[in-house]
Amino acid sequence: MRRRSAGRPDQDWSDAQRLRYWWQAERELLLRALNAVPPDDAATPLADGAWSPRGMVAHRLFWEAEERAAIEEYLGGAFPSLLDFPNGRIDSTNASAVESLGDRRLTALVRALADLRSRTATLVERIPDEDINAQGNPARILLGVALEHDREHRRELETRFGAARSDG
Repeated sequence: MRRRSAGRPDQDWSDAQRLRYWWQAERELLLRALNAVPPDDAATPLADGAWSPRGMVAHRLFWEAEERAAIEEYLGGAFPSLLDFPNGRIDSTNASAVESLGDRRLTALVRALADLRSRTATLVERIPDEDINAQGNPARILLGVALEHDREHRRELETRFGAARSDG
């Protein structure tokens, strides 16, 4: 089956086509929302007890690297170790990620996030559609979790700063 990558998904798309589309579209929406953050607000928490936009990107950059490694494991024939990540370590891992990357400028972090997604996309294209179409498949789970993660953080930004406007 030929993959479609332009335009909005329609009813005759497979789950794999739809999932790939939204995996990339949610990232683009997140990046657009991040680019709309006023420079003076980059280090200001989005809400009481929440991360700043800069911390959010540092957090998402860390997990994108983990997701990429998990896809590499999957493509190499191994079960992605990320899917066995202990829930009890998530908070401390998030804190470490934000602390280690959070002092960089927001614009630099956003560029790094866009670059890493571009490199991850080349791996995602190598995953067979049949794998992504199969319920419970590790690749399908990884892509679904990643797009929901981006969606969650995009919505946090939009709650604080409003929806980013399209360039077109």
